[in-house]
Amino acid sequence: MKLSRSLTLTAAAALVAPLSAFGMVIVDEDFESYADTTDLGGTWSLGDGTLATVLGNPGNSLRHPGTGASFSGATTNSITFAPVYPGAGETLIFSAQIYDDDNSQAERNTAGLRTAAGANIIEMGHYNSPSHYAIRTVLFGAGSDGSWVAFDNIQSDGGDAIDQGISVEAWHTYTAEITDSQVTFTLDLGSTGSINATHVAAITQNAANGFDQIRLGGPSDLGSLPGGATFDNVKLELVIPEPGTAALAGLGGLCLLRRR
Repeated sequence: MKLSRSLTLTAAAALVAPLSAFGMVIVDEDFESYADTTDLGGTWSLGDGTLATVLGNPGNSLRHPGTGASFSGATTNSITFAPVYPGAGETLIFSAQIYDDDNSQAERNTAGLRTAAGANIIEMGHYNSPSHYAIRTVLFGAGSDGSWVAFDNIQSDGGDAIDQGISVEAWHTYTAEITDSQVTFTLDLGSTGSINATHVAAITQNAANGFDQIRLGGPSDLGSLPGGATFDNVKLELVIPEPGTAALAGLGGLCLLRRR
């Protein structure tokens, strides 16, 4: 996923025909184009991460072993980009798939979106208290409660309730839809396309800091003694509704972070 400057097909189409909404893809990472961990490290800043070639969804993925002392600052794996924050009427969509190895109740492994300097922190994935499919929003000005919240009322695709304490071994998709006033988290067990749980967190707009980094690994570089996690299909996209003439004219400056 080497950096290049180009328009997405969606944005390019908007230049010739107004759309009700268009998406600016900022990060779109499936790890498929890397030859090995050294190659991966040319794009991602790696702590203890390695390229996994046997568990991806499909193909390659990023493996984090769960090591690291608290706040060590060197074990998570990250990618940075130009600061972005959703304006009025816009939605920033952050999603990632995390593999649950059936031991996630006591693990601490998350996909996070934040300001690298330490603000506007959004995290989602495995956390041991409360266990274990959990999310957090913190450091949004005066907003967000800052504590970990477990997804509740989790239901199977068939509508049956699922105990929060039970792991479901599979690739799960976590999504955070961020506006200037709230974050809507969803959990898709098994990445089937069906939403199994939702949580909405209110935030106070903190556009001055924006978002400029994605982290994969231990939240706040915490260790995870029961084991690590595997990450795949990480995406960040800004959705802008009903672009006007001025917005269309500015599309030439949009950047897409892609491998090739």
